[in-house]
Order: sequence, then structure tokens, then C-alpha cells
Amino acid sequence: MDQSSKYANEEIELGIQDWCKEFNRVWIRSDWIFSMLRSTEDYYKQPIKLRLPFIFYLGHLPCFSWAQFRHLNDVNGIINKTFDDLFLRDINSDVETNIVKHSHSTEFSTDTNVEEEYWRSFTVQSVIDYKNNVRVKLIDILTNSHLDLKDIKTLNVLNISAEHEMLYQETLMYLFVHLPIESLRWNFIHEHDFLQHNIISSLPSNTWIMFPGGQTSLGKPYNDDVSTFSFGWDNEFPREFVYLPVFEMQSHPIRNGDFLQFILDNGYTTSDWWDENVFTWIIKSNIRSPSTWIIHENSYQVNFVLQRNIPIECVLDHPVLVSQVEAKAYCQWISKKTGEQIELPTEAEWIYALWDSSNCIRLALKENNCNIDFHHLHTIQVSSNNNEKLQWQGSAFEWTSSVFRPFSGYQGPLSTYPGYSADFFDNCHFVLLGGSFATDSTFIRRTFRNWYQDTYRYVFATFRCVKRVSHTDDKLTQIDRDAIVASLSNTEHRKISSKYFYDAQGSAIYTKITQLDEYYPFRQELKLLCQKANDIKSTIIHHSNFQNHSSSTIHFIELGCGDGKKVEAWLTPWINSTDNISIEYHPVDISQHAIDSLVQLLKQTFNENIIEQYVKPLCSTFENMYEKINTNIMGIKVVILMGSTIGNFSSYDEKNVKYGEDAPVIQLLRSIRQNLNVGDWFICAFDMCKDTTTMIRAYSDSKGVTTAFNMNLLSRLNRELNFNFNLNNYQHYALYNPLRRQMESWLICLNHETITDHQGFTMQLQPYNAIQTELSTKYTREDIELLMKKNSMKIIEFFNSDDHRFPYCLCLAQII
Repeated sequence: MDQSSKYANEEIELGIQDWCKEFNRVWIRSDWIFSMLRSTEDYYKQPIKLRLPFIFYLGHLPCFSWAQFRHLNDVNGIINKTFDDLFLRDINSDVETNIVKHSHSTEFSTDTNVEEEYWRSFTVQSVIDYKNNVRVKLIDILTNSHLDLKDIKTLNVLNISAEHEMLYQETLMYLFVHLPIESLRWNFIHEHDFLQHNIISSLPSNTWIMFPGGQTSLGKPYNDDVSTFSFGWDNEFPREFVYLPVFEMQSHPIRNGDFLQFILDNGYTTSDWWDENVFTWIIKSNIRSPSTWIIHENSYQVNFVLQRNIPIECVLDHPVLVSQVEAKAYCQWISKKTGEQIELPTEAEWIYALWDSSNCIRLALKENNCNIDFHHLHTIQVSSNNNEKLQWQGSAFEWTSSVFRPFSGYQGPLSTYPGYSADFFDNCHFVLLGGSFATDSTFIRRTFRNWYQDTYRYVFATFRCVKRVSHTDDKLTQIDRDAIVASLSNTEHRKISSKYFYDAQGSAIYTKITQLDEYYPFRQELKLLCQKANDIKSTIIHHSNFQNHSSSTIHFIELGCGDGKKVEAWLTPWINSTDNISIEYHPVDISQHAIDSLVQLLKQTFNENIIEQYVKPLCSTFENMYEKINTNIMGIKVVILMGSTIGNFSSYDEKNVKYGEDAPVIQLLRSIRQNLNVGDWFICAFDMCKDTTTMIRAYSDSKGVTTAFNMNLLSRLNRELNFNFNLNNYQHYALYNPLRRQMESWLICLNHETITDHQGFTMQLQPYNAIQTELSTKYTREDIELLMKKNSMKIIEFFNSDDHRFPYCLCLAQII
């Protein structure tokens, strides 16, 4: 035997040993679960009418694995012909009608007495013997059949067999919750890990967290390369790209205490919260609370697997366990109470929030700080230590609003289990994500999808809510449409003006950008203001000649709404000043949403009276603001450009001349200067040239927020101008152009697409055609001095950040 063959054999042997250990791990847990039953009589009980008695599952788990192994090469035979057929198929009936709809479901009787009589014809011991015989056979196949562990079909059989049993371990827990406590062994009933808390008088709020949206994906790509094999059930394939608009999600799931308020407000008896047919079923079935709740002496109690009759007051902070229709009814009720549209998240929103935008699941798994893997047999209290961040801790799957369906490009079922998903692509089952206290950690993966009917009340499932950001700004006009069409029609350089970024969604996404670690301008500018605001104030007062003005009021006119923290740092020295100088702050922005958000943020620091006295916002373009504001200003004007806004105005004119007369930055500064009197101020933040890696990361961050910001531009055109951009057909690309010293953002077309609107516009885009969406000029000290000189403004002082890469330039208007 050559050395390479030796190593190959050792690798295969190691793989076989791992699989033997994995199956033994799974079987030990299954045996532990069944050992909870007090006697053989309890195996014939059927605590949930929609399921079969326990004895069926005792036989189904080994039977299914044996059926899978028989798909392997050279594996055949019969262990017990009766049991091989009897235990092969579980049931899946309609919750409301009890009708079995799927071909791979077995028939059953809704009369539990009939079912029990039938199953009593089989002894528990005979099924245990069958289980043991199957396990011996499976281990023999693993160790002696020379399985090819580099064959994907073989790997699928092994994974299907193991994961199927893990899934049913959770299903068994659903049955145990509804089993009389007398049917459980005494040593299990006295499980000591459940700490019954004192009565909870109040619950912390459930914070809304904003997500910028953007492109995300569902599923994972098909892969025939065994070296990178990653098992997934058929419904986990292929990868499907999805674009998400801005949304807000609650930091943690709805708790028992939250849901109790819905119940006490006659939630189950008010038809307004339910679909008509569901409400009829709710009333007919006399459903008045979640399936694990009971009413005792006019109070609610909660049952878990081993703990029963727990006063609701002791578990108010646990996630509530409900069906999807109950979750949707709660959303309808809370929407009415709050006046907001509150709903369940889609599958894509949940994955994007908890897997892509947050590390909460990965961190919980890494730190073993989650309630999965049978660590407990009950939910645990929702942590509210850090409500400002998204939280996940297991305890329960979470409902989505998404119908269980195949992804685009689905190639069909796994060959050895053809009915696993396909029978449930019926528009009656809905996706659940995450995992519960009875979920094996194997399933806590980004692509795993659970599914149940919306009226199924026995799954360990909770929910959290989402809100979609509404569009509060004025829509794009015909003038805007014509300008956009003209820019897109320039085949030499297609572009969309960056001024269209800032609708309600764009403004919300930009706020998220400023919070990114990669977005250095915000951090540097805020630090500079916190350190230098008093010095800037002193400089303005020292160099201002109040005698030449009819009013001593200083009017701060900020072009573009600043961030609340920066504006707070700017205003605080002036508001607290003892210099007897009055001020007014005029934030000017084309987005009313941005203005409203800024005012709300300032209210968190300053009281209403201060806001009313000092803050005078104006929704306008820069071009139109002067005619709206000049008539009211008699004092000193201080025009401010924070956040390197000036960089969005190109330094080059149409003839490619830097600082040419028609260059946008020259036009901007000329407009500002023409509306300043001698002695007024212009204060501007400049983003200086720096290493390209830092700049590119700021415009193409690792979380995809800047991508979402750019994609929202196309989404806005679709929403407001009836364009038909396929957002999944574009890739965001950021680069630094050293010739023009500017960062550039582009959207690159991936496949041929014909863009149209409702007014006859047509544009053909081929792969790799690109649309420019943004430029941001980076400056040198010489650039700044030249710009100010060309526009009759005298630089009084530079206030630099620590690294001298983000200065504030204070200029006085001079005689033109």
C-alpha cells in the first residue's frame, strides 16, 4: 500500500467513526425522551389528536432511517416486513378539517379510542426490539459496507437519517406538553432546572430597531463538489436573491405578558383581529388562549414539558408560544392600538436582520448562551439587558408571514425522500425560523426552514413584529423624471443624481450608514465638534462685527439635515452661552422625513421650549431656500455644510476643467456667497485625501448598508416614476478615482435588461453597463484655499481632527 492510499483509508475510517458517534448521540437522546413515559400503557396515548400515539413514533424513527439506508449501494433486505411498512409514514392532516391531504401521509382516525385499539395490537416490546435490530443493522452498514463518503448521495442519506430523527425529537416534545403529568416518571417531573421567578409587575419595552434593507439572499447554491459539501434539505436550495426596503423589527419576541394584554382586551372574541374563516374556527373550537395556557380560578397558568400549572405572573417575561393566526391577530390588535401598521416579518426580513445584519445568533451559539439542544425543557425569560440591539436566545422558533414555497430555480426533491417538501408547497404552510429549546443545534443554520400550517397551535413558536418605513416625502415630479431620463440616456456616462437618494427610506438608511464602524467621516466630525465647539463659537464671536447688522441674532443655516448628535454638539455652547447673543438654527433639507427625524432626536436632549425657540427648520432645495429664508434674516448668517456634503458636488465642469465656471462645486459656492453679506460666515467640513482602503470601506461596508442606500435609489424610481429596474440584477461597486480625487459609487448591470416607464422611455442595458449614483470629492489644503479664494471668502481658521483628515474651515465673506 502506498502512503497516499494509507492516508485516504485513515480519513475514511475517521469519517465512519464520526458518523457512528453522531448516530449514537441522536439515539441516546431518543431513548432518553421515551424513558420519560411512566409505563408501557402511556405509549398508546395520543395527547394531540392531529398526531399518532407514542408507539408509532417509537417505531417510525428507526423505520425511516432503515428506509433511507436501503438507498445505499449493496444495502437491501427486510428487518420486519410488517413494521417496515407500518411505521414508514407519519400523518399530516388539515388542522381545521382533520382531512389528510398528502400522499405520503398515513390514514388515521380522529377517534382516539379507535386509534388506541388499533395500536394496542402491537406490543411496546416488539417495537423496541425492532428499533434495536435496526440500529444494529445501521451500525453494521456503517462499519462494514465500505461506504463512499465522497459520494453526495451517500452523504445525503446519512444526513437525512440523522436530522429526521432530531426533528422528531422536537415533535415528541409537543406531545409531552399535552400529556397528563401522571404519565411521566417521577424523577423527570422533579426537574430542578426551572427557576420559578417571583411575580413580575412590569416588563421592559420592546425596542424597535431600524434595518436599512438592501439585497439579501435566501437558501444556498446547489453544489456538486464534495470537497465543499454542506448538507441541506431540498427546500434550502438554491440561493435566491431578494431586495428588501427599509423596515424596523422588535429587539426580541413577544412575551407572555405582552400577549396577555391582547387576551384581556377580548382578543379571542373580537372578530376584527381575525380572518373570517379563522375566527369561525376559533369560536367553534372554543379557543381562548395559547394551547399551553390553562385557566384556573379566573387566572391563567402555563404548562411546559415537565412543569405544569405555573402562574402566568411568574413567566410574563418568557416568549409566548402561539400559532401563526394568533400571532397575526395580535399584530392586528396592536396596530389598531398604536395607529401603526405592525406585521409579522417575511422570511427574508428575518434572515437579513438576525443573520446578515446582526451577529446575535452566532454570538449566542459561540457563547453557549441560548436555550436550544434540550438544555431545558421550557422557555426562559427574554433578556432585556440590552434592548437597543437585536436579541436571540432560542426557546422557540419564530413565525414569519412567508408561505412555504420552493425558491426560484428549485430542481426538485432529494432522490431518497421525494415527498419531504413538495407535498407542503400548498400555500397552507408557513415558514418558521430559528429554533426552540427542543431543537438540535444542527438546525441553527442560516438556511434551515421549518414549516407548519398557520392554525397549528402545538409547535414551540413565538414571533416578533416588524414595521415598514412609510414614504412621507413629496414624490418625484415630472421635472425630476425628465432630468433622470436625460441622465440615463447618456450612453457615454449614465448617472442618477445623488440628490434623489434622500426620500424617507434613503434618509433612514443614511442614518444607519453614519453608525457604521467603517464610516469614518461621522466619527471624526462628531469628535471634532465635541472637542472644538466652544473654540469655534469663540472664533465666530471674536471676528463678527455686530454693529454692522440691524440684529445681533446669529442664524445658523445648515445645508442638509445634520445628525442629531452633531447638531447637539454644535448648539449646546450657544444655548448655554452667557454672552447675551441670540441664535436661531435653520436645518434645510429636501427630505421632510430627515427634518422630522432630526427634530425628534433633538427633543431627546433639549426640552420643547428650547426647540420651539431656537430650531426653525425649512424643507427646501439649496437653490430655493434663500428666497424662503432671506426675508426673515436681519442678523449674521452662518451657512454650514457638515458631513463633507461639499464633496457631493463635482469639482469638474462639462469640459473636464477643474473648478471651471460651471463646475457644480463652484456653482454651489457662488450661490452661497451671493446670498451672504460681507461679514457673514461660511463654515464647511472637508473630507481630506487619505488611504484608499479606508475610503473604499466607508462607501462599501461589510454589512451592505451602503449597497442598500444605492439600491434604494432604483427602488424609488420604480415606486414613484414607474420604472421597472430589477434590483436583483445590479451590483453595487465603489472605487476611488485618483485622477479626480473622488470616491465613486456605481450600480453595475449583471444581465441584459430593458428599462421602461409609463411615458415611453426605453433603455437597453447590457451586462457590465453601469450607472453612476454618487461621487464624493476628497480635498487637499491647497484645494480648499483655492476654492475659497475663487469665491471671495477669507479663511479665518482651520479646526482639525486629531489626524488632520477632516477639518472644519471657517470663512468670512469678503467684498466680491
